[in-house]
Amino acid sequence: MKPGAFRQEEPEPPGGTPLGVQILAFLCGIVVAYLGFKSTWSDFSQIRKLDHLERFRETDGRFLKVDVRKDSVGSADDFYPDVLYEYFVDGKSIWGWRLSYEEEPNSKAYWEGRLSAYAKGSPIKVYYDGDKPKDSILEKKHGGLYRIWIKMALGAGFLLTGLTLAVLPVSGWLKRDRAPAG
Repeated sequence: MKPGAFRQEEPEPPGGTPLGVQILAFLCGIVVAYLGFKSTWSDFSQIRKLDHLERFRETDGRFLKVDVRKDSVGSADDFYPDVLYEYFVDGKSIWGWRLSYEEEPNSKAYWEGRLSAYAKGSPIKVYYDGDKPKDSILEKKHGGLYRIWIKMALGAGFLLTGLTLAVLPVSGWLKRDRAPAG
């Protein structure tokens, strides 16, 4: 600097959240909102299915496979029913795999006991959705809707949190763009 010259002060940057953090919050908000929406929609669809089980049609079928399988990604104690059955709708052969809509991981002994009444080749009653014949179950029972409603509420909470995270940075950007030049 030359003698006698004054150093000009650089203007202070405006206070607030750095742009990088705002962009990160926006992107995280989009991801959380998407996952919350996906979870909520899945639970809503499950509630609709369980609520309309009385409209399922009944037909005869037979077991092709009755077994218990270990969950490949869950706990070592998590098992599921592994069933395969054939039934006919309008003369067309359809294969189903779902025992009921309440299939949750459980112990091997639980599923073996529950499937003990079934055997490969034995006749069964199959319940299917008249609008989507490939959507079938063998047992109309379910554990109630309470747990699914709680899961749906939690998913909706994630959806709202994600939308908030995404909208706040955008509203800040819009306000900054509308601010008069100083």
